[in-house]
Amino acid sequence: MAKIETEYLGVESSFISSLRYIYASRKLRVNYKSGTAYEYSDVKPKVIKKIRKAKSIGGVFHKYVLNNTNFKKL
Repeated sequence: MAKIETEYLGVESSFISSLRYIYASRKLRVNYKSGTAYEYSDVKPKVIKKIRKAKSIGGVFHKYVLNNTNFKKL
């Protein structure tokens, strides 16, 4: 079985249009509905699991990613 390197997460969110997670570098790329994109560093795989299972992606994203990781605008 091949190891997943990059995961694209489908989202239903009022402010996020798409998410892409790169396992090797632990980076999460977020494309916002406003047209901007950011890359968040050192996002743990367990956070991605929480996002996948979340009823509110925004709530999980704010709690575990937005306020707890370094980021850069792309």
